[in-house]
Amino acid sequence: MGLVRDHQTIRPYDFQRPHQLSRGQLDAVTSITATFWRSAANFLSTYLRTPVQLQQLTVQQIPYEEMIAQIRVPAVLGLFQSDPLPGSALIECTPGIAVAMIDRALGGQGAGVEAARRLSEIEQTIVRRIFDRVLVIYGEIWKSLLELQPKLVTMEHNPAFAQIAGEGDLVLISKQQVTIDANRGQFMLVWPYMNIAPLAEAAVRAQLIRDGSLANVELKREDMQRHVESVSIQASVLLGKTELTLGEFDQLKVGDAIILKNRYDQPLTMRLSTQDKFLVLPGRVRGQLAVRVISRKGDE
Repeated sequence: MGLVRDHQTIRPYDFQRPHQLSRGQLDAVTSITATFWRSAANFLSTYLRTPVQLQQLTVQQIPYEEMIAQIRVPAVLGLFQSDPLPGSALIECTPGIAVAMIDRALGGQGAGVEAARRLSEIEQTIVRRIFDRVLVIYGEIWKSLLELQPKLVTMEHNPAFAQIAGEGDLVLISKQQVTIDANRGQFMLVWPYMNIAPLAEAAVRAQLIRDGSLANVELKREDMQRHVESVSIQASVLLGKTELTLGEFDQLKVGDAIILKNRYDQPLTMRLSTQDKFLVLPGRVRGQLAVRVISRKGDE
């Protein structure tokens, strides 16, 4: 094994949290979400009739409890599902930005609030409509890779009431700084592993196709298959089984006959490594002991 000198290529792996995206998957998802946020900013600018600026802050995997700690209560949270993907995800914006969007949607000048507060039912209805439209864009962005049907399930003000993962699980967050008029806050998407993993795999595959690397991957797979097929494996034939007491075993001597549980006319079992795989019949070929496979074990 060669010595790795470029330590920057080494990425830590947390064996306590095996469900995490690879570097390639994370980069592919980052590229797709960047396109989504640009489209979302264009929609919001048109819908609110004012320039809306989004700037990426971070795309990273963090423990679920750490993500919860980053959200101040009361918050503006939308829990959504994307059939056919398993699990749910979150879309979040800071209350000040939510109030600014509400004010603009109602014809105002986009006044926000200095102190965070819970939204009223009417305000939640307006934000829900905006989130619904943003999720339509979300589905359209992923459409070329996977046919999704995003649907907002509920609005919450506390992440404790919108649980999408277990304590200790990793989640992927995509956080954007948003500026609407004089108001500044953030948007954030949060995915649990089970929800983002199929999207990440599809994004990587699409990237390989675009780069022309997929053919190389298939060739490597064929090479691996060829190497696997040439690997030697130990095969043995079990003549039969029986049980002996320690006393009987101690009294065994040359010439004793041991009665096995198998009948003489029954097939024998061929074992590959440690697994019973085939039923065989014994015989001879050119003066050597041999067996003929009659069926696969379990196909009787």
